[in-house]
Amino acid sequence: MKKTSKSTKALLCAAVCLMLAVHAAGASACTAVYVGRAVSADGSVLLAKSNDHQDVWANYITVTERVENVPGRTMPVDSGSTVFAELPATTYRYTATPWMDSAMALSGLPRDATVCTNEYGVAMVMSITAFSNRAALEADPLVKTGLTELTAVDLVTCQSATAREGVQTLAALLDRYGSSEVNIAMIADQKEAWYIEMYNGHQYAAVRLPEDKVCVFGNEFSLEYLSDYAETICSPNLESLAKEGGFAVYGTDVHEGELNLLTTYSGEETVTDYSHMRTWIGHSLLAPSSAREYDKSALYPLCFAPDRKVSLEDVMELIRNRFEGTEYSPDFTGRTDMRVIGTDTALSVHIAQIYPELPAEMACLTWESTGPAVYGVFVPVSNAALSVSEAYGRNQPAEAAMEFDTALYPYYRFKELNTLCVEKNCCPIYGVPVRSYWHEAEAAMREGMSAVLTTAAAMTDREAAARYITDYCNAVQEQAFEDAGRLLNDVRWYMSKNSNTMKNGRNPETHEVMDELKPIDPLVIRLDPAVYRSLLDTMEK
Repeated sequence: MKKTSKSTKALLCAAVCLMLAVHAAGASACTAVYVGRAVSADGSVLLAKSNDHQDVWANYITVTERVENVPGRTMPVDSGSTVFAELPATTYRYTATPWMDSAMALSGLPRDATVCTNEYGVAMVMSITAFSNRAALEADPLVKTGLTELTAVDLVTCQSATAREGVQTLAALLDRYGSSEVNIAMIADQKEAWYIEMYNGHQYAAVRLPEDKVCVFGNEFSLEYLSDYAETICSPNLESLAKEGGFAVYGTDVHEGELNLLTTYSGEETVTDYSHMRTWIGHSLLAPSSAREYDKSALYPLCFAPDRKVSLEDVMELIRNRFEGTEYSPDFTGRTDMRVIGTDTALSVHIAQIYPELPAEMACLTWESTGPAVYGVFVPVSNAALSVSEAYGRNQPAEAAMEFDTALYPYYRFKELNTLCVEKNCCPIYGVPVRSYWHEAEAAMREGMSAVLTTAAAMTDREAAARYITDYCNAVQEQAFEDAGRLLNDVRWYMSKNSNTMKNGRNPETHEVMDELKPIDPLVIRLDPAVYRSLLDTMEK
C-alpha cells in the first residue's frame, strides 16, 4: 500500500474520530475466527469472537423459551430503544450471554445478547466493529436510530430457522431501519456459514464461507470480490452508490471490471496496526508455512487454507493469544503498545461449535468465557439446555451497579483473576500456572461433552436427552465457578505474601542488598482438573 499523505491523514483522523464516537459504547476491539467443517479436527463448524471493551460490564447466561403463536410482540432495534421491530407470532428457543441489569444501569445500553444459538442449530455472533472510509460514510450516513450490535443477535436468532434465513432477516432489518454502526457478523448452521460486512447506513455484503477454509480477523474488513464466493446476498445499491459517489474502485486482471469492496468501502486509510496485527497473527498461527513477518501494507485474505486440521482447543488458544513467541508479546517483553487478541479488557469470549451430524436441537454448543479468557475458562452451554447453572445464570440487579461481587458472580471472579495475573511481571508467577490449570480442565470438559452428546443423540426420549445434556453442562459450570474462587483466593494470598517494595535479593550472610531481583517461585495450583472427568460418573442418565 502507498504511504498516506498529510491531507489523507487529516481526513482519516476525522473519520476515525467519528467512528470512535459512534462505537464508544460498543465492542470496539474484537477479534473473530471461523473454521469450516472440512478443515476442523472433528468436522464441526466453529465461530469464535472476543467481545472487548474497556469497562467492567458483567454478563451472564440465559435461556429464552420458544413462544408459540403470540402476535404483536416487539424487540428494540436501536441502542436507545426508541425504534422497535415486530416479531413473528412464533419465535424460537435460544441461548444468549447478555449483560446483567447492573451493567445496563451503568452503560445505559440494551442487553447485548452477544452470541446466540437456537433450537434449530443456528448460531450467530456480531459486534466485530470495523471501519469504513469517509467517502462511504458521507454517501450513506449511519442512522442514529438504526440497528446496532447490541440488539441484532437475539433479534435475528429468535426468528431464523437456518443461517441463510438469518442473513436474510439481518438484511431486511438493515434495509428497513438502516445501521447505526459499521460492523461484521457471522451466522452458521449445520449446512452453511455466512460472513456479513455492514459498511454504512444501508450497504452490506454477505458471502457464504467455504467449508475448506478458515478466517481470522481483527477490527477490519477483508472481503474483496464477490465472485470469489459461491453465494452472496448484498444490498441493492452496493455498487451503484459507490459508482455515483465517485469512490468505486474496480479490480484488474481476473477481477477486471468488478467492484473491489475492500478498497471501495474501506481501503488503506483505515488500516491500523491495532487491528491488522491481530489478523496477521491468526494467519501465522493457522498457516505457519506461509507466515511472514508482520507487514502493515500486506493484504491478508479473508479466507485461507490452514496447514492442518484445526481443533476446538486450537481456537481456544488462538482467541487467547498474546503474541507469544514474537517480538510483540507484552507479557515477556514489557511492551504496552500492542493490541493483542487475548486481552484483559474482554467482557466475554465465546466459541460457537456446530456439529453437522447431530440432531439440530442439540447440535450447537457455546463455549463461554464469562469475563476475559486469558486466565479464564470456557464452559459449555448447549442449545438443548433447559437451564443454566445457578452461578452462571445469576443476574446482578440494577441497584447493585458498581458492586464488584466475586462471591456470587462468575464474571467478577474471572475479571479479577485476569486483572491480577496480567499485571507486569505477574504472568510467569501467577498467570502461567493458572492458565495451565484451565488448559487441563478444558481438555477434560471437551472429552466429557463429546461423550455426553454421543449418549444423548442415541436416546429416544428427547426430553430426557435434553435433561442429561443440561445436567452435565450445569455441573461443569458450577465446578468452574468453584475452582475460580479457589484460584482467586490463592493468587490473592500468594501475591500478598510476596508483596514487598524491596524486590532485590539479599546476601544470606550479610543481608546486603544485591543487584538482582529475588526469585519468586510460581504459584502452586492445589486443584485437580480430573474432577471434570469424574462429573460424568456422578450423573444418572
